[in-house]
Amino acid sequence: MRWPPYLDPLRGRNFRRLYIGQTVSVFGDGLTPVAITFAVLGLTGSATDLGLVLAAQSLPLAALSLAGGVWGDRLRREWMMMISDLIRAAAQGMVAMLLLSHSAHIWQLALLFAIYGAAEAFFRPAAGALIPQIVQADHLQEANALMGISENFGWMVGPAVAGILVAFIGPGGAIAIDAATFLVSAGFLAVLRAPPLERTRQPETFARELRDGWREVWSRTWLWTMMLRTGLVLFIVIAPFQVLGPLALRQHGHGAEAWGLITGLFSAGMLLGGAMALRYKPRRPMVTVCYTGLTALLAPFVVGMGGGVEALAVAMVLRGVAIGVLVTIWNTTLQREIPDEALARVTAWDWMTSLALWPIGLAIAGPVAEAVGVTNACWLSFFVGTAGAIWALFVKDVWRLQSPAAEPAAKKA
Repeated sequence: MRWPPYLDPLRGRNFRRLYIGQTVSVFGDGLTPVAITFAVLGLTGSATDLGLVLAAQSLPLAALSLAGGVWGDRLRREWMMMISDLIRAAAQGMVAMLLLSHSAHIWQLALLFAIYGAAEAFFRPAAGALIPQIVQADHLQEANALMGISENFGWMVGPAVAGILVAFIGPGGAIAIDAATFLVSAGFLAVLRAPPLERTRQPETFARELRDGWREVWSRTWLWTMMLRTGLVLFIVIAPFQVLGPLALRQHGHGAEAWGLITGLFSAGMLLGGAMALRYKPRRPMVTVCYTGLTALLAPFVVGMGGGVEALAVAMVLRGVAIGVLVTIWNTTLQREIPDEALARVTAWDWMTSLALWPIGLAIAGPVAEAVGVTNACWLSFFVGTAGAIWALFVKDVWRLQSPAAEPAAKKA
């Protein structure tokens, strides 16, 4: 049986194992945001408490991602990912027990989610750098698109199922399922055998390797420009909407099922976008990333205009399609432009700069909404976020970077 060319990465045993394990794990990840949102709202009803619990996960993720990047370029990346999965399985298992026994307190949930975020900080850089080790260079975009499709399928099904699970077995039961999926992922990583990483020099001190990773970023204007832009949009728009979105739905009389459905529709859009990215290879990848990223502004705009569930669902689907394309193109560009031996560190800098302000965005969304109202908070997010998003289009290097397939044609012209 002949495989379609865009499925070629799945011929490789290592990529196939990674793909299956992550597909299962991401389904569990899709359960947790909906479950923990309504667990916290059920405990205290406070938007501020919700923001603090969500920020507790993001803060160590941002703070420790650089350390994760350095170790991701030193150790076997699949082993780091496996250990991270086991730690997160334990943390989620404890959250589930506290919720199921009705003995949970906000500080306990925040602490366990902080442990979860710390473990994730070592998973993300290693995961981003592992794919070029196990996939041929000419199939990188297809591999990233397939991983995106897998991830987005989990995020499409997970939140929709989470709304049902929360209604029938409670948030604790949903989070217990997430804990089990981490164990499945760890099992597949345990049998994955990536080839050794080829290094041009021996590892040096932690500080030196961290500094060398930053030099890889700073030497590419398009790279640090896009990292800064992403960090601003996440802080101003996307992080606050994780709190403002459920609050807006509650004002319209909707609960966990509606938020889970809308989150699932966003992932359905990303699933479609990932499928489009199997074939779509733009000439100027960073310009495409800028334009597709503008769709983050749709959700707060719709809420600001007074739109209900239907309008918000349409906005999230459109945003999902655009982000599905964006993520694939961004990951592929990093993997092609950055040397393999520094890729985990650059990926870590990407995560750190992207998430540095994310916990603040989560933490302040609740107080701002309580002070000025949910609708006004969404308008503020929309207008300030627009300025934070479009400035990168005026940077020349963002336009100059071209994909390998486009370079010969550009030279002939």
